[in-house]
Amino acid sequence: MWNLTKEGQVKFSKCHLLPIHESDDDWKMTIREAKAEGVDLIARLKEELEEVKVELLHVLPGRFIPYMEDGTLNQPTLPKAVREDYLQWVQDSAKEFEKILDAAYEHTQQAVAYLPTAVQDVFGESLHDAIIERMEREGDTLHLYINTDGGFSTKSHIHLIFHEVITEESDVPLKVGQWLIYDELQKTDDGFAFRVLFDCPDAEWTITMKGMDAQYYYRPMVYTRLRDEEKLEDTSLADYIGLLNPDHRYWLITPHLTCSIKAFTESIILDNGKIELGQNKMVVTVENQRFIYDLDEYNPIQFIYTDVFEDPYAHFNEPVPAEQIEAAALGNDLELQVRAWNTMYANPSELAAIINRVLLKIKITEENEMMVSVYISHFYKNMILTEEVLEKYHNLID
Repeated sequence: MWNLTKEGQVKFSKCHLLPIHESDDDWKMTIREAKAEGVDLIARLKEELEEVKVELLHVLPGRFIPYMEDGTLNQPTLPKAVREDYLQWVQDSAKEFEKILDAAYEHTQQAVAYLPTAVQDVFGESLHDAIIERMEREGDTLHLYINTDGGFSTKSHIHLIFHEVITEESDVPLKVGQWLIYDELQKTDDGFAFRVLFDCPDAEWTITMKGMDAQYYYRPMVYTRLRDEEKLEDTSLADYIGLLNPDHRYWLITPHLTCSIKAFTESIILDNGKIELGQNKMVVTVENQRFIYDLDEYNPIQFIYTDVFEDPYAHFNEPVPAEQIEAAALGNDLELQVRAWNTMYANPSELAAIINRVLLKIKITEENEMMVSVYISHFYKNMILTEEVLEKYHNLID
C-alpha cells in the first residue's frame, strides 16, 4: 500500500491555498503598510479569496463555509476564535502530510538497503525539485536521467536504471521537463516498486521492476562558486578549464548523451567522439550521431561534470569562537552569520546560554522565518531552550 498518492498531495496543496495572518499585530502591520502604499487591502484580499474559492471549497470544513461565502475568511474582521481555528486546521493538514512523507521515507530506507550502494547514495539525499532531462528505453530497461541543480541533492546529475521493468503506470505520460516533487520506494515480492509525484504537469507515476541501479555526477566546485558570484556567464571555456582540478575525472553530459572526457586543451577532447566549437554553435559527434547546441541557449561549461564531490561551502562550517558567536549571528556579515549559526547548530548543549540570548534578540521577518524555524526545531529537540524562548517561538515549535 502506497503512502504517497496524487490525491493526498493535491488535498495538502488545497489546504494551503489561502494563507491568513496569525495575530492581531500582523494584521495591524499589514493594514498600516497598505495604507502607506495606497493599496486597497480589502479589495485585494477579496480578489485573492475569489481566486482560490472553488478549489478551497473541496477541502474546507463546513464550519468555515459561512466565512468563505460572506468573504471574511481572509479579512482582518474575521473573529479571532475563527482565525485561530482555521490556522489550526491548516497546521493539522501540514502535520498529516508530514506523517505521510515520514512513512514514505521509512519505506524507502527499508527498500533501498537491498539495492546497490550507488542507489543508496542517491536516496540518501532528496530528489525533490529534480527535473527529468532525458529518457531512454532499451527493451525492458528504462534509463531516467535527472538534473538536480535546482533541488536539494549534492549530486547534480543522476542516472537511474530500472532493470527488467514489470509494470509502468501514469495518469500523464512521463516526459522531459517534469519536476519530481515527492517519491517513495518499496520492496516487493518480485523486486521493487517506485512511485513519483510530479509537477508541471501534476502526475503520479509508478514503476515496478526486478532491480535498480544508479550513476551520479557532481558540478565541479569552481562551477558553483562562479555561479554564486554571478561570474559564470562572463567566464570563457578556456578560463574555466584552467580552473578545474587536473587530478579529477570529467564527463560531458548534455540533454542527449554522456561521454567521458579524455583531456582538456583550450577546448574539450572526448574519449569516443569529438567537439567542434563554432561562433554560434557547438557540435558533438559520437558514434556517428551528431548533436548541435546553440551557444545562445547553452554554455559548454554547463555540460562538464565530475565524479568527485568538493563542498563549495565548506568554509561556512568553520567554527566561530564562542566569544564572537553572538555578535556574528546578529551581525551583517553574511558569511560570519552563517558560520555562527552552524556553530550553534553543531554544539547546542555547550552553547545553550549563547543560543538562548541570540534567539531572544533576533527579530523574525518573512525572509528569516523558515531558517529560524529549522534551528528552533533542532534546539527544541536538544532540550536547551529556556521558558522565555519557548514562549517567543511557540508558533514555530511542533
